[in-house]
Amino acid sequence: MTVSDRMILGAIASNPGNYEGPGVYRYSIPNQAIYFTNIAKPDPKDQEAWFELPALNPDGSKRMEQAFQQFIKRRWLPSRQQELEQFARKAGWDLAMELRDGGGALKDEEFEEWQIVVKRELDRLTAKVRAQIK
Repeated sequence: MTVSDRMILGAIASNPGNYEGPGVYRYSIPNQAIYFTNIAKPDPKDQEAWFELPALNPDGSKRMEQAFQQFIKRRWLPSRQQELEQFARKAGWDLAMELRDGGGALKDEEFEEWQIVVKRELDRLTAKVRAQIK
């Protein structure tokens, strides 16, 4: 099966990026396939040529949290920034980045703005992997 951009994007978005922990998504060069592996349950494809797919938010990196904090400082009023920071102190930044309807802190229009940033980064990482595959 040909690896689609959607498959690459999904693997990047859900990649914990920690082989010793939850695991990583890799691309098997001879099999031309994406697969998941970790130290506790290694995949036989680990013995062949592969490269690791990037992770949008690697396990424990707080990459998206830091990106969100920078985003709100550039985009929203200081009063709204303080509200989000206060929410994050109580419920965490992961939840602060989510919609209010789902228990998060963001209004619909704020969430849409943030998702543009997230999608742009996912598209960039997907293009990087696509180039590596070629």
